[in-house]
Amino acid sequence: MVKYSSLKNDFNYNVPWYSSLYDWILIIIKLIALTFIIWNITYFFFIIFRDEFRNNDGLNDGNDEFNRISNDINDLDEHISIIDSQTNKLLETTTILFLPTMSSHPNIKSMNNVESTITFKPTQSQDYIKPEKTTTTTTTLSTTLASSSPTTSPMYDIGEPTSIIKTPNVNPISDVEVNQKYCQSDECRFLFAYYPPEQETQANQHFLSFLQLAERLNRIMVLTNVGDSHIFACRSFSFDFYYNVKKLKQRFPNVKFITQKEFQDWTNERYEKPDTFHGFISPELPKYMIKNVKPYIKELKQRNCLRFFDLKLNDTTIFKVFNAGDGEKFDKLLVRELNNTKAEVLLVKHEIRHQLFTKLDSMDYADHIIEAADSVSKKLRPYIASHWRMEHGIQRLMPKCADNLIDWLKDKQRKTGIENLYLATDYPLIGEGKKTQSTTWHEISEFNTIAIQKLNSSVNLNTWVSMNSFDYLPKNDKYIKNELMGAGIQGILDKLILVQADYFVSCPRFCGRHQSKFTKKIREARKKVIKEQSSHLKNIWDVWYRVEGVDSS
Repeated sequence: MVKYSSLKNDFNYNVPWYSSLYDWILIIIKLIALTFIIWNITYFFFIIFRDEFRNNDGLNDGNDEFNRISNDINDLDEHISIIDSQTNKLLETTTILFLPTMSSHPNIKSMNNVESTITFKPTQSQDYIKPEKTTTTTTTLSTTLASSSPTTSPMYDIGEPTSIIKTPNVNPISDVEVNQKYCQSDECRFLFAYYPPEQETQANQHFLSFLQLAERLNRIMVLTNVGDSHIFACRSFSFDFYYNVKKLKQRFPNVKFITQKEFQDWTNERYEKPDTFHGFISPELPKYMIKNVKPYIKELKQRNCLRFFDLKLNDTTIFKVFNAGDGEKFDKLLVRELNNTKAEVLLVKHEIRHQLFTKLDSMDYADHIIEAADSVSKKLRPYIASHWRMEHGIQRLMPKCADNLIDWLKDKQRKTGIENLYLATDYPLIGEGKKTQSTTWHEISEFNTIAIQKLNSSVNLNTWVSMNSFDYLPKNDKYIKNELMGAGIQGILDKLILVQADYFVSCPRFCGRHQSKFTKKIREARKKVIKEQSSHLKNIWDVWYRVEGVDSS
């Protein structure tokens, strides 16, 4: 009898490994063949019905890129332009043409395109300028505007610098034609002082230094944006919101000017992007030293808003530092070195606290501010004007300082009969009383509030707010609101009203900033007016009664 175990041993043999591998290879080949057959069948039906798919389902495909750009534009949430309200023009439609990317090259003459329309709805605070149908390749700040009367909406650009949104040209023009459009020359050479230091009173002087430099270098001067008491590329208003551009051109007949918005347009429309050179004038020692430094591109683009300009600004850009020196020697050195660069855009900045060249009178302010100041002065006259910058005073002394000012005013009233007081101060006059009229003062104490309350209850107190000085500006515009909440255009208005006052008085030591460049400018202006035999100015400057027995510690 044969045992099971012996049968098992008889049939127990090993299968070769290559036999199993062969079986798996056959399975894989069959799967590949099946996949290939399915793909061919699918492709066959796709070719047959492709035209039908296009007619039925592909009608709107051409607008996908347009819809994406439309959403990007709507997401910007930025102002375009405020214009004279009497024109009642609204921006209803803007045409944007989309072409393949390569159509931006100036040598390409024609391309198929898709034309689409965006509808903008203006806010209550502004009207919009309806642009002509154009081949401009960017969306920029707004149109160039001029000074205007306080009785109408002033014509100036409002809105933060816009992002670069490129759309290729239908009929691209050469870079020479772009240069002719903006510079009236085959070549453009700009000087862009993107951030003169300090607040408006001193920034006014620093900008004049850069303007003198542009004249020496025969470069077109970019009129940098303004706002929040600064001249700065990141600010929301065009240059003519603060300053009178017409008079500036008369003072510098040999200099050409371009607005920041126009300069931005030029950089965006150029096919070959403009090359740059960055020069920084430093107060460091040793004097007259010139050195190359590593480019700091990120800081310029992010903190100084140069990302909004389509410039050739990268690690190959030359960055030089010029250590300032004295007088004519440094003037010649600086001009010689900067004349050596052939870059189309000269970016300049400095941290010097004096004028680089011959000292000049400050730039004239915009007509709409001057007219507003004249209107306030006429309503108040005769009046006493006081500048009280509380920031640097001893806080616990503020109420006593207010008492002493009241005593001084009462004495002057008995002698002259003048009752009206116009107060220019860094204390917050609007809003929730938290944001000061200064970019450097960030904490208000109860002593400051008590001092203002004492003045308000004891004298005929007037301010730019109580006089409704800026009622002609759009009330619901967010940029205007922000400007009036801090240091800004009201500082210029205050300065003009203080200059025209019958009497001018400022705070004594310990009560605030008793010596400032702001006050110095007012004294200089009043002295000049008195020399011209003004009929109503009675003094240049005075200081009200000081607080006695004060320990400055």
